[in-house]
Amino acid sequence: MAQKMVLIADDEPDMADFLKTALEAEGIAVESAASAEAIESKLKTLTPDLILLDMGMPGLNPTTPALDVRTKTRTKAKILIMTGRDISKEKQEGHLKGSDGALQKGTGMDKILTEVKKILG
Repeated sequence: MAQKMVLIADDEPDMADFLKTALEAEGIAVESAASAEAIESKLKTLTPDLILLDMGMPGLNPTTPALDVRTKTRTKAKILIMTGRDISKEKQEGHLKGSDGALQKGTGMDKILTEVKKILG
């Protein structure tokens, strides 16, 4: 079976490194991008299975970042939003449009890995 790939789109290096270490330990290939430009650039050459997208990425629409990524890149990857905000409120206000779900930042790596593995199949 082909190795799954996740693109971590987060402008906080500590968060990106934390996620990368945990995902690689599970045998998942990881690339990261710290800005909207970096996401667009990476998606020209990569076809990740999943994008873990920070809700507050510089250069992306702060209210609908996943929709913004889909519009700009035409990616077919699943997108999980990572946010410190109230997920049910974000969903209610339509801020998760274009995404395949959301994860609470600080939720604990076990929960994040469970969700990532579920989406990756």
